[in-house]
Amino acid sequence: MKLTLKKKAALLIVGIAVLVSFLAIVIVDGGFYRVITKQYEQRAIDIANLTAEEVNADELEILKDAVLDIYNKTDNKVLSDKWGTPEFERYVSNYNSIYDMKEYKDILSELHGMQDVLNVDCLYIVWVDVETGTYIYIVDAADEGACPVGCIDPLFTEDEEERKNPYNGMAPNISNSEEYGRLMSTGMPIRNSKGEFVALSTVDISMNEIIELQNHVMIYIGFAFLGVIILICLIGVYLVNRIIVKPINKLSDAASGYTHNSNVFENLNMSRSDEIGTLADSMANMEKDINSYISNLEKTTNDLIEAREHAEEMYIAANIDALTKVRNKRAFDIELERLNNSKEPYGFIMVDMNDLKAVNDTYGHAKGDSSIKTVCKITCSVFKHSPVYRIGGDEFAVILEDTDLKHRAQLIEELKERFKSSACDETVEPWKRVSAAVGCAVYDSEKDENSKKVLSRADAEMYEDKHNLKKRS
Repeated sequence: MKLTLKKKAALLIVGIAVLVSFLAIVIVDGGFYRVITKQYEQRAIDIANLTAEEVNADELEILKDAVLDIYNKTDNKVLSDKWGTPEFERYVSNYNSIYDMKEYKDILSELHGMQDVLNVDCLYIVWVDVETGTYIYIVDAADEGACPVGCIDPLFTEDEEERKNPYNGMAPNISNSEEYGRLMSTGMPIRNSKGEFVALSTVDISMNEIIELQNHVMIYIGFAFLGVIILICLIGVYLVNRIIVKPINKLSDAASGYTHNSNVFENLNMSRSDEIGTLADSMANMEKDINSYISNLEKTTNDLIEAREHAEEMYIAANIDALTKVRNKRAFDIELERLNNSKEPYGFIMVDMNDLKAVNDTYGHAKGDSSIKTVCKITCSVFKHSPVYRIGGDEFAVILEDTDLKHRAQLIEELKERFKSSACDETVEPWKRVSAAVGCAVYDSEKDENSKKVLSRADAEMYEDKHNLKKRS
């Protein structure tokens, strides 16, 4: 059977149109998905990091310890795949007391507030059990279907290294289920003031809406290209090159060269009243929609970065002493509350500078500030492994734990020698020849009701040392 030139041209153009249409859809679909996925990954990381920084780590540590205490004492642990069964309900009922804890309510309120501000589906905090490859829910702020405290799920990451050592966080991972649809999930470590791992701040962001939009766009593009193919067949050989081939090639080139914030479809200026003109307008509108959506995602990312930087600035302003750059009285008061609930041994070193008023009166307050900074520098250089706080004008406190607590006698002697040498150092300016009284006290359960009692004993010893120094001078 011989085919006419018209039929051959029609078949050729139909074949080319089908191929070009398929490539354009694949390119746009793949590019759309990759760009959106990357933006979702970054947004999930930023939100998880922001949550990890904003959550009160000290309260969370108390809450986590309470949950793990129940978890470790429970012999019959039931995974979440038994959700809804009597066995599962009996297991999670072990944690009912957690819901009445102030720490749980505070952290849940914080997570709800961040969910509202950040417009995310679910923020939750978990503890990772590396031996079993599972994580245990501490707080879940989901508005619907929240996992109860103590609920056990398998780790969502497939990365072997992350499964062995999840304490540095978990990379973004996309899951797809009938119940929740497509979710972008990631987890970032929450650390306390010592930098120790407390739990994972985890976020789930639904991708259902954008995937549905993508599917609708791809279907629309598919039907549009189908319309082009039908149009090409009807027009015939004479109009093939003039009306069909060139416009399709222009659209294909535009699709292949599409990048974010480009206007390749809009710049085509295909002012036509046929189906190809409609297709060009539709793709230009699609281009605008995609660019607008990605720009909004970028703006959200920038807002999150600014929020994180602002949070860091607020933390420094609230907890760091402006003169000496060590932690201030507010930070020290927070630690006093923490120590009240600590089961580990601890102690305090009190350091009070001598003769600050004389320095201020003789050399001025600027030199007095220099003397204060010198006292702080000497104290920090001796207690390298313990936090130093400025709790008054010329008064400093050191919290002793672990190694420095064990070697406190040696360190106190070294500190006094350093102050003695400084006071006698004729090579430096008079205001840098500083001395200070030193006191120390260690928590004794028979003497001390709370951390303030320990601090009071350390303060008393410091004043005794100051009295003895004055007697010897």
